[in-house]
Amino acid sequence: MKAIKSLSHFLLFFLILESYFITSAKAQCVQGDMSVQYSISGSQKPTQRTNDVTMESNPNCRGNASVTTGVQGNIGPNATEQNRRVNHIQQGNNKHPQIPNGTTVQIRSNVRVDVDNPADRLPHHPKK
Repeated sequence: MKAIKSLSHFLLFFLILESYFITSAKAQCVQGDMSVQYSISGSQKPTQRTNDVTMESNPNCRGNASVTTGVQGNIGPNATEQNRRVNHIQQGNNKHPQIPNGTTVQIRSNVRVDVDNPADRLPHHPKK
């Protein structure tokens, strides 16, 4: 999970650095969403998942970059349900009227992982 946060910070730093050196990137805002939903389970039922991400930005947004991240995990014998909802809104203004309005760049990544753990289906006999 630390790797996800480190990766998101690196991407945000890279996007900001890139926008500093490239004029066309300065005219844009960048929104990113990165998430991981995983389940390690002996349940043979599939994990029910939703990942509802809404991204909005002001048409005059310039030079901003932001990233949302999320990790949902399940480890155990039972089936699980994972629901994620993000409302990512970015605002700003065009301080350089000579640069025309552009479209905000939006990047989305949702990794979903199911790992079968047959050991969860074995009878457990706790020690007395």
